Amino acid sequence: MKRDHQILTLLILILLASLVYFMTPVGINGIVEYKAIEGRMSGDIVEGILEIMPSHTDQPSIRIEKKELEHSISVDDNDIFISDSLHESLEGKYISVEYIVAVKIGSADPVNNVREGETYAYLVDRNDFNSVKIGDSVICKVSRHKKSTINRIIVRS
Repeated sequence: MKRDHQILTLLILILLASLVYFMTPVGINGIVEYKAIEGRMSGDIVEGILEIMPSHTDQPSIRIEKKELEHSISVDDNDIFISDSLHESLEGKYISVEYIVAVKIGSADPVNNVREGETYAYLVDRNDFNSVKIGDSVICKVSRHKKSTINRIIVRS
C-alpha cells in the first residue's frame, strides 16, 4: 500500500514538473526584421493585409495590400499602429486576423528549432505588434505549447 502511494506521488510530481516546463516560455533575443498582418478567410485561404519591411533607405517600406484600408491605417514614425476600430473592422471581414513579427534570432530558439542568425516569423498579439518597430532589439518570451507564438515582447533600450 505504501509503495503504491509512493509511485502515485512520483507520477504526480512528474506530471506537475512537465506542466510547469510547458507553461514556462523560453526567452530569446533578436532584432525585428519585418512585420505583417494576414487575414484568414475560409479554410486555408489567407490574404495579406499589410507588410512593413526594411528598405534600402533608413525608413522601412510599408506596403498596404488592401487598398480599401489605406484611409483607416495610421502611419506614424514610419510604422503602423492598429487601432481598436481598425482591429474590429478586420475581425469583421476575416475569420481570424494574424499579427506577425519576424525576428532575426540572436540566441537560439529551441522550441521552434531556429538557430542563431536565422529569421523566424512569430504570431503575436496586437499590443505586441504595435509596440515594436523594424530594427528594434527585443527579448521575446516564446511559448512552448503554441508553436511559432510569442507570449510577450520586451523592447530593449
